[in-house]
Amino acid sequence: MRFGTAEAAPGELAKGFIELGYYPDGPLVSPVLLARGASPGPRLLVQCLIHGGENVGPVSLARFLREIDLSALKGSIAALLVANPLGARTHSRLTPQDGMNLNRVFPGKPDGTVSEQLADRLLSIAGAEGGDAVLDLHSGGELTITAHYVIFDAKGDGAAERESRRLAGCVGSRFQWGSSEDWLDGAYFTNVTRQHNKAALIVESGGGARVTEDDLTNFRVTLHGLTRALGMLPGEVPEVSDIRHGGNAVHVKCRRGGYWRPLIAPGDDMVGGQPMGEMIDIFGEVVETITCPLPRAWVGSIKRAWMPLFNGDQVVEVVERIDA
Repeated sequence: MRFGTAEAAPGELAKGFIELGYYPDGPLVSPVLLARGASPGPRLLVQCLIHGGENVGPVSLARFLREIDLSALKGSIAALLVANPLGARTHSRLTPQDGMNLNRVFPGKPDGTVSEQLADRLLSIAGAEGGDAVLDLHSGGELTITAHYVIFDAKGDGAAERESRRLAGCVGSRFQWGSSEDWLDGAYFTNVTRQHNKAALIVESGGGARVTEDDLTNFRVTLHGLTRALGMLPGEVPEVSDIRHGGNAVHVKCRRGGYWRPLIAPGDDMVGGQPMGEMIDIFGEVVETITCPLPRAWVGSIKRAWMPLFNGDQVVEVVERIDA
């Protein structure tokens, strides 16, 4: 069994590379891991680092694949560790060569910009290698810290969308976000579902230019839960209580530049008008208090504390809290 140049016999973990495009001086590649179980079963594709600096994903995924008992694994897990090598090498959320957010340009174009061609290639890999489900791991990046949440596509109601919704309840997160926002039209995971009819999710945790043990644990729970839900590994799917179902999000921006002082944390419950943070100017004075714009919400992400920001920068993402 192969994934890129990685070739694994039953019960083996293999490493290698897969070609994504071209630098001026050679191929643009992503490192890959292929975990092949001792017996046949489903195929799971896990992708990391579509945004540079979101390093919880590849670290946790490599740990997970090295700790599981491959003799008990049914099927295979293909790990694409660096979906955007151009952004990863500069710790950038955007592709430096064209300034695009790769996770907004799918399905891409085979004759487009470097990001659009990369999107086209990643979607092709998902079609060929995605098997039964695809997981896209995110972790906030250099400037943002996120809650441990799962996003699934709430726009459609086909078999793949229903399976995505089921799997979202199996990844160990109480923040289960069914979104129908317009940005999903250009996202990797939604295009995997819509173009290839495969269940696909985003799971996010952490960020802020650090990798914590809590975030690594969150992804370990996610990976165990998803593989168990697919019948690939033995064990119970993690149960979560007090679930926070999410609708669409509001990306709250500051009106005044200054230093950002958050008063809340990712995952906190919010009500309309509740203070979420302050902008502090260079003289130490509060020049703006930022409040929750939704009647009921939870905090999806916040900007790192005391970041110097321009007016118009995003400071908080709040997710509409809805009943199941």
